[in-house]
Amino acid sequence: MRIIKIIIIVHIAILLSGCWDRIELARQSIVTGMAVDKGKNSKYRLTVETTEAREMTPKTTSGNAPSNVYSIEGDTIAELTTKLNRGIATHPIYSHMYILAISEEIAEEGLIEFLDFVDRNREMRDDFNIVVVKNGSNAGDILQVINMYKKSASLKLARQLDTMEKDYGAAPDLKLNDFVRVYNAKGQSPALPAVRLIGSAKKGGNVENLKSEAPDTKVDVESLAVFKQGKLVGYASLQEVRYLLFVQNKIKTTTLSTNCKDNKKFTYEITHSKTGVTAKEKNNVPHFHIKIRTEGYLDGIECLENFTDIRSSEMLEKKLNSMMEKNIKAFIQKASTDFKADIFGLGEILRDQDYKQFKKYETDNTWDEAFAKSKIDISFHAEIKRGGLRTNRFNESR
Repeated sequence: MRIIKIIIIVHIAILLSGCWDRIELARQSIVTGMAVDKGKNSKYRLTVETTEAREMTPKTTSGNAPSNVYSIEGDTIAELTTKLNRGIATHPIYSHMYILAISEEIAEEGLIEFLDFVDRNREMRDDFNIVVVKNGSNAGDILQVINMYKKSASLKLARQLDTMEKDYGAAPDLKLNDFVRVYNAKGQSPALPAVRLIGSAKKGGNVENLKSEAPDTKVDVESLAVFKQGKLVGYASLQEVRYLLFVQNKIKTTTLSTNCKDNKKFTYEITHSKTGVTAKEKNNVPHFHIKIRTEGYLDGIECLENFTDIRSSEMLEKKLNSMMEKNIKAFIQKASTDFKADIFGLGEILRDQDYKQFKKYETDNTWDEAFAKSKIDISFHAEIKRGGLRTNRFNESR
């Protein structure tokens, strides 16, 4: 009987204990984006975007701004994240952050030590995108631009980067964890998507920008920001981003266009891509053989070709192969001379396949110099599987 009483008392105590660790949602703010600029009076200027959940859905929206953007200055990001309530009434939650934007000025001066806090903080996940905001606007400005695709600037840019990487292959899918790994690697330098603000940030935050068919302000994914030893050293074009992803075996699908005859062009839609890289050092010179195989179909052609003849497809494949081998090799050369940085990760491949030879570069931290003198052979093999819904051109008789 005594045992039963003790059990009842224990259960009653549990039921009466209450929710000591409960969190009231009305007292929380979901941070969807964070931007870091140089401060005017301090080292950093932190800008955060918090969303208003009621304005994000059609049923509860009242036409007010869907998000709130607030900035504050200080010498450490860790301090600033706990000081946001100087202007924000609710407690900020960082677990649903989608974008971390870094200004070009911060990137050029190498003031990205704050990433240690972001990587160390247990509230922040490691699956958000990091972008560099090109000169001409502050990183915080891009968090103010709302649009019809996503009412939150951070959510829109995150979706934009994701679809661009999947559909065109012009944005590397490099989240925080990947960036930290590459940043600390001895055989690779990191590269991040670079964006530019087009128009006025003030107009971009106006609800009318959300309703406009041709918004006055927008954020474009423009290029690739290349880092070396923690500092921004240059940019690569969107076209060159694809060459990078081809080498890294990260192309999902994309389109390639080149001349078929005179100034007429044809387009090749890639549906499958596979890259293999073999690495070996010979006579103190690293050698790499990069073999890229793709499958796809014709997505448009301006030349009059007879595709009942297999030689027509073979001729187009050769033109694609020649163009891509030339362009990829040229971009690798540009990376070694202009950036002096191996953003492809070829050093890491040599490390995996021939560590005995790579060890000296790892010890002396001289891989970028060795990368510049590497011998690289590119083999691109395009295979046209079909011509879409039509064999020959619709106006082949003209």
